[in-house]
Amino acid sequence: MAEKMTSPRIYDQPTYAADYVKTDAPSGVYLTDAHVDNLMQIVYSLGTEIWVDRQRNRIVESLLASKKQVTTEAIEQYIPTEEEKAAWQGEQDALVHRVYSVLARDTSGHRKFSKSRF
Repeated sequence: MAEKMTSPRIYDQPTYAADYVKTDAPSGVYLTDAHVDNLMQIVYSLGTEIWVDRQRNRIVESLLASKKQVTTEAIEQYIPTEEEKAAWQGEQDALVHRVYSVLARDTSGHRKFSKSRF
């Protein structure tokens, strides 16, 4: 049975980190081989890092616009408005589509890289 892990709570307020369940997923191979799985994990991780940085930038911009002090603590404690949440979700959806939509393309008619076109 998987061990239930919880996110640490630094402040007594809602957080945007979800609890997770530890699994044996890292030991599986889901694509053509383990190296491709590793590359996909890198791509997903970089996408996550980009989004986190973008979201933190939006928080800094909001703090600056409201003439509040910008500190690490202020950024961590920031609670977005409903309008900001909706805007962020739209931005995140657009980012995901731009970056990852290529993974859904139909490659059934494509040739292998090592095959000649002629």
